[in-house]
Amino acid sequence: MGQVSEHEPGQVTVLVMAPVLGADLSYVAVDPRVVVLDGNAAVASELHDEEPDGPAPAVDVPLQERDHLLGQAEVLVVGYPVPRRIAGRAAKLRWAHHTQAGVSNLHRSDLWSSDVTLTSTRGSVSARAIAEYAVAAAMFALRGLDEASRQKRDGRFTRRGYRMRTALGSTMGIVGLGGIGREVGRLAQTLGMRVVATRWSIDSPEEHVDGADLVLPANRLLEVAAQSDVLVVCSQLTEQTQRMIDRSVFAAMPAHGVLVNIARGEEVDEVALLEALDHDQIAGAVLDVQAGELEGRPPRPGMLEHPRILLTPHLSWMGDRTGPDLGRRVFSDNLRRYLAGEPLLNVVDRQRGY
Repeated sequence: MGQVSEHEPGQVTVLVMAPVLGADLSYVAVDPRVVVLDGNAAVASELHDEEPDGPAPAVDVPLQERDHLLGQAEVLVVGYPVPRRIAGRAAKLRWAHHTQAGVSNLHRSDLWSSDVTLTSTRGSVSARAIAEYAVAAAMFALRGLDEASRQKRDGRFTRRGYRMRTALGSTMGIVGLGGIGREVGRLAQTLGMRVVATRWSIDSPEEHVDGADLVLPANRLLEVAAQSDVLVVCSQLTEQTQRMIDRSVFAAMPAHGVLVNIARGEEVDEVALLEALDHDQIAGAVLDVQAGELEGRPPRPGMLEHPRILLTPHLSWMGDRTGPDLGRRVFSDNLRRYLAGEPLLNVVDRQRGY
């Protein structure tokens, strides 16, 4: 359903279940035909019904009222976490927009298996903030701050153990040259780094495009890994990218190489990562994500304690003051397209997984 062109004149009811975009819903009222329904409070009740042991909602919205809201919606704006039962209760729903860049959050929802058109905010949400995190992680390793933090923890103070390198002349590898990957590459180049990357949509190498000196097809990942002083995972989680950062990737990386993951934890074989660190195949890892976090599972045993892993709780996007504004703008622009019967932007291809 990538193009919603059969839209009939009249009112279009938009249900907003995305507290992350704020309580002011004026960004939805782009046209007099739009009827806006506030479902932000209903999300907490939905999630509490699914996980009774989780946080109790500040305001409990009865199930009957939530069903009524969903039953009226032709368009839905949904944030994260995504309630699991939506499509089956929303008979009029034609289009659902997800406020996140990645859509793996939708896999457990019946929206994914429905015929409702899905769009995302890929390439727009917090790209600069996430890219800054990736570059900060690179500098943390290149300039020896990882060793400094280990020595402070262990009560040591010596120059031994440092593996100092400069950003100038080093190589940043980027797995997945999308919106975030491009920004990572652009910032890395300002530091004098050479940037090599992979991209799923190409079949042959490309030079000097989108913040990268060299872009290779995705099936040449090992070549990128072999050149990377820092390898940053920026790709979407799909069947093809599940645990793609595996033993062969770590074997290809230089011994001083560092892995940075700001995508999804499931894209890294964490057992292989721990083995690679223990056998000095790579020097370290900075991970903003870990496998199982979407299901609420804690990090794998050994990940938090490992002296050469820095693990943060999926916060690389935080601090971006422009993020909500960009998210609202992406949806508003798409809603105007919907009303005009024009093709929507960022339509999710369920076969590709993003």
